[in-house]
Amino acid sequence: MYSFLEQLRATCEARKIPLISRETQAFLGDLLVIKQPKRVLEIWAAVGYSALCMANIVQAWEGSVSSFEIGYTAYLEALKNIKEAKQRNITLYPFDINEIVLEKFFSEKFDFVFIDAQKSQYGEYMEKIQQHLHPENTLLLDDIIKYQNKLDSLYWFIEKKQIDYQIFPMEEGDGVMLIENLVK
Repeated sequence: MYSFLEQLRATCEARKIPLISRETQAFLGDLLVIKQPKRVLEIWAAVGYSALCMANIVQAWEGSVSSFEIGYTAYLEALKNIKEAKQRNITLYPFDINEIVLEKFFSEKFDFVFIDAQKSQYGEYMEKIQQHLHPENTLLLDDIIKYQNKLDSLYWFIEKKQIDYQIFPMEEGDGVMLIENLVK
């Protein structure tokens, strides 16, 4: 799997397709190993790189990844990459998560969420998923520093719900936000 991911990263970088940084990937991987979630939700798969990274890790304890991708071309490419990688613990959905009724897709709660999507909608994503979280949950949000001017809805949600969070700088000029136990 490692060589497939490295090849996919190189191809995406050559095509100028944005991916999570290597620093964020390492942080995410370490966090997954520590938390050992069984049900992971990813909002925006792009070409499937981060879903593959997460699925490869959580398969060790029979975890699974459910991932959403709004762009149909990216969705098809992600499906191709997942199939090529032979990663069987990923379910990919071609929908905008804000436009569907999640109860129709999921009966179990998620204990880990990775959001790397439309920055201006982070708050709406949080609002949408909060009823679908296991009481012990971890959320990791990417690109928190680089796009802080687009995160008004996120900070409004955090203030309204009085949520504690931590920001960890990653690559130069960017970082991630960690929220634990959003719903208790």
